[in-house]
Amino acid sequence: MLSRAVKPGSTDALHGWIKGMTDVAAAADGFAGAVRLKQSKALQHLLIRFGARASLEQFRESQGFGALQRRGAVLASGLDQVEDSNRVTIELPSDASASPWKGLVVTWLSVLPVLRLVSTPAREVLPFLAPPLQVVVSSIVLTALLQWLILPRVQRAARAWMLKNEAGKLRT
Repeated sequence: MLSRAVKPGSTDALHGWIKGMTDVAAAADGFAGAVRLKQSKALQHLLIRFGARASLEQFRESQGFGALQRRGAVLASGLDQVEDSNRVTIELPSDASASPWKGLVVTWLSVLPVLRLVSTPAREVLPFLAPPLQVVVSSIVLTALLQWLILPRVQRAARAWMLKNEAGKLRT
């Protein structure tokens, strides 16, 4: 299983990488199939099956695989999992596995500028409201902007960084 968290601006190139990886695998001896799992725009998984462990190892040692792995490292953060049995458990990276402190940093960096942009005009446009009510109005606007516009874009852009562990691999 090859899992990738796409780096910003690399989505289209990663789709080409997945096709290239599938094509190289399909040409290898013992290839038994490939399944692409699209978890989100920024998280992609490719399950490649081989009939025997030796065929998989031969594929992984090939020049084509090596070149694609190097190219993939430029486009995305990765995690490769190898299992060989009829009953396999694969742990997929997900947004829930993101590092909490990295999530805090990304959220705070999103909130700070929006808070400044919303709270100041709220005080000026709504001077007739008591300060606690101004906070209520600005918090509703802030939350809506963050929920639907800002955080989805910022988190998508930061996903590859947020999901990396200390070794640079994706967390599961």
